[in-house]
Amino acid sequence: MTYQAARLLLAGAVLAAGCCVCPGQEVIHALTGVATSVDNTAHTITLTASDGTETIIKDDTKNHPSYAFDKSLQADTTSSSAFDKQGDPVILFYFGDGWQRRAVAVKDLGQTPLKLTTGQVLHWDHHRHVVTIRAADGSKQNFQLDDKTVVDTPMGVVNGDHFDPQNGDQVSIRYLDKDGGNEAVFLSQPL
Repeated sequence: MTYQAARLLLAGAVLAAGCCVCPGQEVIHALTGVATSVDNTAHTITLTASDGTETIIKDDTKNHPSYAFDKSLQADTTSSSAFDKQGDPVILFYFGDGWQRRAVAVKDLGQTPLKLTTGQVLHWDHHRHVVTIRAADGSKQNFQLDDKTVVDTPMGVVNGDHFDPQNGDQVSIRYLDKDGGNEAVFLSQPL
């Protein structure tokens, strides 16, 4: 077979395969910050992170593709098109990357300030849903997760009951002090 014939055969196979590809579901991820601006005219939400970084995410309410979104997490959210609580700390759920991110839903965290820590997973107690990390300051800290804890993994958002970290994983945790323990609200792993 000649080089040109092989290229033609390969191009035909790629074209045929492309015609059979079924559209997939978008992967949902999450960000946290303060909703410093909600522009209903431009359909955008601006999040400001604790380090001052601003992220503007468009809400394309008319053209949302199919996406898989954990039902227990989705139950605690407001549609991004209906969200209007400027100034509140939130978790914003989205799909896409970079400037192509599209908002799906928002979880309002109220006015209670969250604490932040980062570190490395030392132990995951699957039965009790408790993750132990070595924080950046060297201390060991335990965090309780449940089905309302939002966990953003490289594969998308899951609830805390479905989180399955490995020892050594790097994590960032936003949490509340509750009854003498640390309750994880948002946990993320670097993409």
